[in-house]
Amino acid sequence: MLYKTLKKLKERNGLTDDLKTKIDIFFATGRITEDQYNELMDVGKGMLEETVY
Repeated sequence: MLYKTLKKLKERNGLTDDLKTKIDIFFATGRITEDQYNELMDVGKGMLEETVY
């Protein structure tokens, strides 16, 4: 539920500094998983694009 809400906020407003802070806090307190954190923060997308031929 929380993950879906964060994802909708990101889609509507983009990845703002305020949203990044909230995502960091929710990850640090265990409210979202590492996979969810990485997806919300766009971690690894640049690496995947570079390795795809």
